Order: sequence, then C-alpha cells, then structure tokens
Amino acid sequence: MMKWMMALLVPALAGFCQEAPKPAQPLDTKSYVWVKEDAQKQDVFLQDVAAFLEKNDHFYLATWDGKGARVRPVKYTLIIDNKLLFVTSSKKEMYAQLLANPNVELSRTAEDKSAYLRYKGMAVLCSDAAVKAKLLEAHPSFGKKFGDDLALFFVEPEMVGIFPMKGGQAKTKIFTK
Repeated sequence: MMKWMMALLVPALAGFCQEAPKPAQPLDTKSYVWVKEDAQKQDVFLQDVAAFLEKNDHFYLATWDGKGARVRPVKYTLIIDNKLLFVTSSKKEMYAQLLANPNVELSRTAEDKSAYLRYKGMAVLCSDAAVKAKLLEAHPSFGKKFGDDLALFFVEPEMVGIFPMKGGQAKTKIFTK
C-alpha cells in the first residue's frame, strides 16, 4: 500500500514543485515589409525573404570596385514595394562603387544554419523623402550614424532564392520587368 501511495504522491509533488508556466509574451509583430504603392502587387515570396532577413539581421553585399569584387556586411533594413532597401554613407567607397556599377548580390546564412539566401539585382539610389522618413522611424540609429551623408539604395530584384543547407526544396524566383 505504501508503494502505491508513493507511486501516486511523487509525480504529483514533482508537478506541484515545478515552476508555473509563464503567460505568453506578445510577439513583436513589427514587419520590415512596407507597401507604399499597391498592396495587390506585393510579392508573397519577398515577404518570406523579409522574414528570413528579420531573423538574421544583416547580410553580406558584394559590389565591384573596378578591379574585383568587394564584400561587406550590411544591416538589413526594409523591403519596400518588392525592393530591398539598405543604407550607406555617401562618403564611403561602397557608395561610389554602387553608382559606377549597380550590379550587386547579397547573401546570408540563417543563424541556425538551415538555409541561406541569395538576392541578385540592381542597386538604385533612392531619394524619396517618405521612404527616408519610414527608414529613420524604423532605425533612428542610421540618422545619428550617417547624418546628412545617409544614402539609401533599393535593390531591384533579378533573382532571389532561399536554399536549404541539408536537402529540401529551394525556393527561387526570377524577376522580370
């Protein structure tokens, strides 16, 4: 009889002594996808790309300096009307490289090493005041860091892909104008 009571009592006490579950915290639903033009034109695949970048914060951007490729880390900002937006300073080499040869490619491996992203396209200087205001609202540190030298570039996509690292189906899209 004692064994039966212990068999019932020990699990009950173990459950009683465990920490109570914490109430679910509201998820930060801030999205880095901004549709300025027509929401009907928003590309669903680029929403997946934005979600991938939101989880991984930065990417590596490849430019051409006239002699060879240059790769550098860039903080992810926004996807606006199906174009990735990033910032730099108008005083940096990257700015001049992008104006001279706007062909770029960016890449990022997921933090959990499950997949990687490739995004190939054309970098286009953005002078839209509403876009700049939205960017500074989302990332006020860029205004402090770059001041009047803040330069915004869109990458108009040509090919975008999310590729699994260990099997599975790649998701890719070729964009045409």
